[in-house]
Amino acid sequence: MPAHHQDQAKYTAYVLWLIGYSYQTIGKVLHLDRSQVGGIIQRSEYAGRTSMSRAQRAALLKELEEIRFDDGRPVDGGLLDKVGFRPL
Repeated sequence: MPAHHQDQAKYTAYVLWLIGYSYQTIGKVLHLDRSQVGGIIQRSEYAGRTSMSRAQRAALLKELEEIRFDDGRPVDGGLLDKVGFRPL
């Protein structure tokens, strides 16, 4: 898998995870299995979602939203165009 696609999958997984989606749901979006999504999340700074407050998750989502575009193109390849960057 090219690095660009890996970055796209990681970014998308982080955002959806912080919003509140399950590994299974994120896997369906990214066409990955549940364990692959788990690996991405567990190796990230976002693994401890359950111990984060809603405000902490919102702040992290805001940071991710601010870095979403690279040279005018969304890092997620447009997958998150209709997604609100707010915790559920």
